[in-house]
Amino acid sequence: MQRSGTGPAATRRAAWLTAGVLLASVLTPTAANAASLPVPNGLTAASAAASCWEIKQVTPSAPSGVYWLATPALGAPDRFYCDQTTGGGGWVLVGRGREDWSQSDEGKGSPATVSGTITGQAAFAPAQLSAAVIRALLNGAAVKSLSDGVRLRRATNATGTAWQESTFTFSSPRDDWSWMFNNEQRLASWKIGAASGTGGQTAAFGSGTGLERIETITTVNQGWKPGFGFGTAARGTTSASSYLWAPSSTAPNPRPFTQVYLRPKLLSSTIFSAIPDSGTAKSENAGVAQSFAAPTVWGVTGLGAGPSTTEGSNEVSAFAEGNGIVYVGGNFLAVQRNSAGSGKVTQSYLAAFDVRTGEWISSFRPTFNNQVKALAVLPNGRLAVGGYFSTVNGASRAAFVVLDPTTGATDASYTTKIFNNIAGGVPVVRSLDVQDNWLYLGGAFTHMTGGTATSQRYMRSAGRIAATDGTPDRTWNPEFNGTVISLDASARGDRAYYAGYFTTSKTTAAVKGAAIRTADATVVPWTIDFSSANNYQQAVREVGSRVWIGGSNHMLYSYDRAAMSELSTNITKSGGDFQAISSDGSVVYGGCHCFYTNYSGARRWPTIGTNWTQASKISSAGAWDNATGKYLNAFSPIVSQRAGAGAWALFNDSTGTTWFGGDYSSSFKAGFVSQWSGGFVRFAHNDTQAPTIPSRLTAAVTAGGDALGWSGSTDNRGSVTYQVLRQDRVIAATTSTSLTVPAAPAGTKYFVRAVDPSGNRSASTPAVTADTAAPPPPPPPADATLIGAGSSWSYYYSATDPAPGWQAPTYDASSWPTGPAPLGWGQATLGTTLTAATPKPLTSYYRKAFTVADPAQVGTVEVTTRADDGIVVYLNGVEITRVNMPSGTVTSGTYAISAISASTALANPVVVQVPGSTLVAGTNVITAEVHSNYRATPSASFELSAVVK
Repeated sequence: MQRSGTGPAATRRAAWLTAGVLLASVLTPTAANAASLPVPNGLTAASAAASCWEIKQVTPSAPSGVYWLATPALGAPDRFYCDQTTGGGGWVLVGRGREDWSQSDEGKGSPATVSGTITGQAAFAPAQLSAAVIRALLNGAAVKSLSDGVRLRRATNATGTAWQESTFTFSSPRDDWSWMFNNEQRLASWKIGAASGTGGQTAAFGSGTGLERIETITTVNQGWKPGFGFGTAARGTTSASSYLWAPSSTAPNPRPFTQVYLRPKLLSSTIFSAIPDSGTAKSENAGVAQSFAAPTVWGVTGLGAGPSTTEGSNEVSAFAEGNGIVYVGGNFLAVQRNSAGSGKVTQSYLAAFDVRTGEWISSFRPTFNNQVKALAVLPNGRLAVGGYFSTVNGASRAAFVVLDPTTGATDASYTTKIFNNIAGGVPVVRSLDVQDNWLYLGGAFTHMTGGTATSQRYMRSAGRIAATDGTPDRTWNPEFNGTVISLDASARGDRAYYAGYFTTSKTTAAVKGAAIRTADATVVPWTIDFSSANNYQQAVREVGSRVWIGGSNHMLYSYDRAAMSELSTNITKSGGDFQAISSDGSVVYGGCHCFYTNYSGARRWPTIGTNWTQASKISSAGAWDNATGKYLNAFSPIVSQRAGAGAWALFNDSTGTTWFGGDYSSSFKAGFVSQWSGGFVRFAHNDTQAPTIPSRLTAAVTAGGDALGWSGSTDNRGSVTYQVLRQDRVIAATTSTSLTVPAAPAGTKYFVRAVDPSGNRSASTPAVTADTAAPPPPPPPADATLIGAGSSWSYYYSATDPAPGWQAPTYDASSWPTGPAPLGWGQATLGTTLTAATPKPLTSYYRKAFTVADPAQVGTVEVTTRADDGIVVYLNGVEITRVNMPSGTVTSGTYAISAISASTALANPVVVQVPGSTLVAGTNVITAEVHSNYRATPSASFELSAVVK
């Protein structure tokens, strides 16, 4: 086949742009130019433009509409709405809606949602691109660098017949995009309708009190519905059809239907560069918790006897993990599954949950008469508990007890007692931590007994006891003059850190925060430059070479461990104090009763000044990179709380999941789906592992174009999509391992890489060019994937058996629905959710075909699946494995032998080796039936892969 086109694509694009002319034929390629690389007109994925502005330059007559855009940061082309008429055109729509805009960096919806319906009543519910997508549309450039700023198109009347144009630019730091505008971001200039000016803050700016203002202030007066409101004198209506909404006819700052636009002026010729022949490097997500919560399995509810005057008497105040169990302590009265109270059981103040599944463990049933504030698992597995209680399991136990970790029974071998001999004092243990063979305690107390110490030993507000028998160490007494709220015993063994209301340790100044040497209980010099006067501290944590401390007046600071010098500062506004800190070793999570903005670099409250470096949305807790102290916008949860108390307990478990505890009432899980959350919320760690690299890429010239083929990739969490790159960018995506693309000039280079659902990208293959004749198909590689994880399966899920012979290769399953694996229900990472009438069927059935050209070339096929709860697998109608199922004939009514949680099934895969001789040339079929142990099981799942070994 002959090729046409001789010059590099970038050179031709530059020439076209310089001339400012584009032939009409380019918009609809003809046979004469089909082999040329396309100009970036945005009409197809292969001709995606770098920006709406580039489309306007290439095609001045291009109408407003949906176009394909691509930048290196975006990774692959996607479709966005471009306004090509207003102010010279070139604007990309990043959000639209009326009231109740998301302030999370996750936005609300996908590019397809935003561009699909851009105006009208159907667009009133806000749809917003995520900050990550907007950052990619800017190709990493700072938002502040946009010369045209942010543009709003707002309706000015209830019928939507009158509109106003506004723009504003920033003078304060604004690198990353944020949907949080109700804060102190400073403006350089603004134009609202006919009015213009300089200065002001994004919370409220403009002229007068009417329509020539933009006010994002969100209070009860605006129905707590964020939006781009008008001034206090403007009024809207409550009508669902109104383009100008307000919670009442007298409420100020009505929320108009608004479109938000940006105009990055990017050109493909300047942002793309040729890919080296070795290919692209892999790209993996930074490690941090996912913004969307894990599905709620159980929660806690009700308020117990915790003193209402004591800040922090919320449903959840403490976490600890041991032996696969997460213990949750607080001021709650019961556990239940959902907001309707399903499965509700009285279990006050302390409960246990499976670390992997979140299931409540009903065998752990201690009883307390007041709230639990602190938990720690001892080296021998026993559970130490501190709080406001005075009786445990029906016996007197003030402020402290050690429990059997399985049953919750009191461990009588620990006789430790806590006393507060100050007049009228009540002993309280607020914090616990283990270091070596010591258990450190902090709170409000003066003396202890226990173990071999039968007489009271003086330990003011802090002390330590032997982890083996609870004997107090009388030689170690920091003797704080005020209550300890939080302590952290260093993993290095040389220090213990404290935060609270104290000002001295013995006679040495230790103002609200202290580092105490474990060798002799002396003070490590540490001067904390508080955000304001009268600043008590509520949380402290050493992570690596940093020490983090947070507390009142909205501060969270970090210090160098060696010199105890200040490294980073954060102040939240509007919002409240920091009150909990946790870490997974790399990321630090800080909890607070703050729901607006974290100002990185700010160090004074209430006036934060102008030296802060980043204003970011925070919602009861945020994440910071421990190495740099930088706030991580990638974690942006969406949660609600009973009374806005914020996070009073944070915990990172052994699976990487982050737990938030407080007065949580709801959260958003994947897909922006709201769910009930009772007292605590779990956030799984994001996927940070790229798929394996595709291999054996070939390209051949055919009559239909350039035919590409490659060997597939695998991923640690499921399915992959393959991106085909040509010269310098992605031009197409597919889930197959072959694709034919339009013919390109001779010498054009192709690459392929794999992308997982979380956006991790593998390195690409090395470059190949299309040969003039198709090469013979390569022999199957040693590890050829016959069925990959996340593949699409035909499935049958009904109360009756499928037709006889459903396992046979010749069975007609064309009427069965199909969907990607994992398939099932009640799990966080499903590709397909199965639904059926109640009661749920016990059994689900699956079929998938694959092709083998020459079985003689196949030694062994390794089949990997899971038993959740029981499974029988067949190859070409012959059973190859049976797990957790009775022997003999099985039907749709056969129960699995035992109940197995999805996490247990996933952690214990079923692997079976099948001889290649069982395969046939051509089409082969694997089938499986999955059985539950009981009809009301909350979860079930199926996944299977088959690889040639």
